[in-house]
Amino acid sequence: MTEVLHFEPGNYDFVHAPGGPFSAGVAPMNGYALRRVRFGRPIPMAEGFAFIEAYLGREGRPLTALAACELRSPAAMTMAEFQTFNRQYLQTLHARGCRLGEINTMARSNIAPITEVPNESSFFAFTYTVPERDAAGDFLISGKPENRDGVTGPERIFGGRDVSLRGLEAKARFVVNALRERVMALNCDWSGITAAQIYTVHDIRPLLENILAEARLSQIGIAWYPAWPPVLGLEFEADVRRVRMEIVV
Repeated sequence: MTEVLHFEPGNYDFVHAPGGPFSAGVAPMNGYALRRVRFGRPIPMAEGFAFIEAYLGREGRPLTALAACELRSPAAMTMAEFQTFNRQYLQTLHARGCRLGEINTMARSNIAPITEVPNESSFFAFTYTVPERDAAGDFLISGKPENRDGVTGPERIFGGRDVSLRGLEAKARFVVNALRERVMALNCDWSGITAAQIYTVHDIRPLLENILAEARLSQIGIAWYPAWPPVLGLEFEADVRRVRMEIVV
């Protein structure tokens, strides 16, 4: 059963992903909104954390207001490499109070581009909460690949390695349905989505007229990043958000 928890220090609710290094998605409390900041070009992790801390300080927001991170990696990782990366990533956040007990609250995406490949793990964007009178309805859902949550072994990856047109359509439908469930869990409105991002090395054009149009995502300005999901063996990942103010720095 999907569990939504409240993170008072950040002024947002989140979909708990048991044992995961990030939550499945976030939505600000009533009276708060989300703001997204994208870097003109990705910057290294350490530099990114320092920038974010200073930026939020200037905005009068605590670091716990950081609700989501969008990352870029040099290559897709083995599960062992991914776990090592997560330990280092979380150490920085936990030291600054960005957790609820032992539960990781923030949303995240992390992909491995196949062009303009970064030399090291980097920040692409971040999202935080801000007070806004009468605000309601914003949300941001973490990157969701075609893995079955809580499943291990060969059955973990939905559709296996089938990347035929039919296989890719099945993977995309699985991911979109999972994203929709997360939006509903946060008691938010799917029709309010302002942006969708897709991460795959495969051509998404065949998906436009069925999967993406049916989900009413095909005409809101999909961002397609030719990239691998962060863990080897995955083929298709996507995320969605409703964020009404975004800037580039």
